[in-house]
Amino acid sequence: MIAQDATAAATALLNQLQLGPPTRIDSLAGGRNNRTFRVAGPQGEWLLKQYYRDPHGGRDRCASEWAWTTFCWQRGITWTPQPLACDANRQCALYEFILGRHLQRQEIAEGHVEQAAAFIEEVNRHRHDAAAGALSDAAEACFSWAAHLDCVDRRMHRLESIPVRDPLDAQMLRWLQGELRPRWNAISAELSRSVADDELSRPLPAGLRCLSPSDFGFHNALVTSSGRLRFVDFEYAGWDDPAKLICDFYWQQELPAPRSTQPQLVAALAEGVAGRALEARVVRLFPVHGVKWCCLLLNEFLAEHRQRREFARPAADAIDRRAEQLALAQQLLADVRAAGGLT
Repeated sequence: MIAQDATAAATALLNQLQLGPPTRIDSLAGGRNNRTFRVAGPQGEWLLKQYYRDPHGGRDRCASEWAWTTFCWQRGITWTPQPLACDANRQCALYEFILGRHLQRQEIAEGHVEQAAAFIEEVNRHRHDAAAGALSDAAEACFSWAAHLDCVDRRMHRLESIPVRDPLDAQMLRWLQGELRPRWNAISAELSRSVADDELSRPLPAGLRCLSPSDFGFHNALVTSSGRLRFVDFEYAGWDDPAKLICDFYWQQELPAPRSTQPQLVAALAEGVAGRALEARVVRLFPVHGVKWCCLLLNEFLAEHRQRREFARPAADAIDRRAEQLALAQQLLADVRAAGGLT
C-alpha cells in the first residue's frame, strides 16, 4: 500500500509539472515523522515527501514546509531544496533531490556553523516582507519568558502521565520524578525569580522575533561535493524567539554543534535581528531548553510519537528504543547541570 500510494502521488505531481510518469521510486531510510522517496524519471530525479497527518489535528507539516521553502526560493535563498509541486489533499510534495551526504559528528567545524549562520541571516533579511507575515509561528514558538517555561512544563506533564505498561516505563518515571523533575523545578524557579513579575508574561516585541527553521541543526543538513551545506526539513519552521533557535541548535543531540561556536551564532542573530539583549536571553534560557531536550529524548515513551514513527518507518517500529533514549536523557541531564551559559 505504501508503494502504491507513493507511485500515485509521484505520478500526479510529475504530471502537474509535465515531466511524465516516474520510472523508479525508492524508499529512503532515516525519516522520523514522514516518508521520503527518491523518484526517477526521463527528465531527472526528485524527492517525494509524504507527510504524517495527525489524526487529532495539530500542525499541517506539509503546508508549513511548502510555505517556508517557497518563501525562500522566491527570494533567491537556495539553502533549502527547491519546492516543485504540492498536493495538499494527499499531504505530499515534490522537491529538488539534493546530491549530498550527512556530516559526521567528528567533522563538524566552525565553517559549518558559519554556513548555518549565513542561512539564518539571509532568511531574516526578508522578515519584513509582506509574505513573511503570512508564515505561521514555528512549532512550540515561545514569545515570552513564561511561554518558554510552559513549553517544558507541558512536555514534563505529558511524560509524567504515561500509563505504566512494563518495568521500563516504571524505571523512566522513577528517574523523571527523582532526578529530572527536581532539576526542572529548580531551573524554572530560578528563571522566575530572575525576571520581574510584570516581565514574565510580557510578549517579545515583534521586531525582536525571527524566522526560524526550527528543528535546526546539522542532523538536517546535507554537504554537497563543493562543501556547501543544504538544509532540509522545515515542517516546524516559522516565527519564533531567536534565543530558542540558538538553544535548540546547540542542545539537539543527533549531530550537536561545537559549544565553542555558540557566541558566533549569537552574534549573527544579534546583529541582524535581536539586538544586544539576545546573549543574556540565551544564557537564561539555555538550561530551560536543555531540560526540554531531555524530554524530547524520552518521546519514545509516548504513544503519539510511536504512531509517527510507525507511519515513517513501519518495518523498524518493532525496535524498542526506550532504554537507549532513557540512557541518553540521563547523560544529557548531567550536561544540563554542567552548562552555565555560552561556554
